[in-house]
Amino acid sequence: MKDLGKNSSDAARAAWLYFIEEMTQSEIADKLGVSRSTVIRLLQRARQSGLVTISLSVSMETFELERDLERVFGLKKARIVPEADDDDTQRRWLGQIAAETLQEMARKNSTMAISWGRTLRAMADSLTGEVSVPGMRTVALLGGLHNADRGTNPFEVAELVGTFFDAPARALYAPVYVRNAATASGLTADPGLAEALDMARRASLVVFSVGTLSDDATMLKLGYVNPTEKAFLESKGAVADIACRWIDREGKPVELPQTIHPIGITLTDLRNIPERLLVAGGANKAEAIHASLRGNYATHFITDEAVAKALLAAEKVAAE
Repeated sequence: MKDLGKNSSDAARAAWLYFIEEMTQSEIADKLGVSRSTVIRLLQRARQSGLVTISLSVSMETFELERDLERVFGLKKARIVPEADDDDTQRRWLGQIAAETLQEMARKNSTMAISWGRTLRAMADSLTGEVSVPGMRTVALLGGLHNADRGTNPFEVAELVGTFFDAPARALYAPVYVRNAATASGLTADPGLAEALDMARRASLVVFSVGTLSDDATMLKLGYVNPTEKAFLESKGAVADIACRWIDREGKPVELPQTIHPIGITLTDLRNIPERLLVAGGANKAEAIHASLRGNYATHFITDEAVAKALLAAEKVAAE
């Protein structure tokens, strides 16, 4: 491992790759031949030494949009990032603000449940430095996806967040879906899995994103929802996926196909967690996000400016 005290150029190089080249912390670690934890320390040093300074210009309109979202959807806190030109940049900006918010919400002797996906991976990659929260634990919100991209599986995201907070991470060692009720019942009766599920239910904070039923949605692209199952869900009015469970436009859970049995906590369990941070943006997810807010699944919310305006416009139309 490189000696961080030898040369400040390492910190400058890491900062350039992260903030200018927009590489992830894992990509920087590979490029510099160091560990991800070393990259985190280099980025922290770059900020503390003044190599990197961050200036944020936020318009009054943005603050007004945040307050409007809080008022209309009964949220404790809403944060808005600018609309980006591409999806990758949008996820990175959402992830940066989510990482900041997560540090504000972390509590001693608590459990944080973490969902999955590229937006939450961007959040994990934006956690720079090291913050030890005594007695804190993290747990994956749902079972694993064996063919998901590296770093986006539920446990991988929970582990990255747990490493930052020095909070041991617990996995749900089971598939995200199984195809019959007997298998699901057998898995959830396993003492180890039952303990992890109970840990997730008793979390004080859950961090999640939202998916859609479009053909390019991750769950469909990976084959966890096949065309027959998609048609069934559409017939039931499904528009959004929260922790691999489906809801309609009003946020109400919909009936699932007989071939889909999620391994994870229920939507009722999720809504019983005191603090619930939803991180999601992009025009293609506006309807799904709207359904999630209508269902009262979030207490805290991070999105982009275009989606914020679309959500408020949709509520105005619904009220007329």
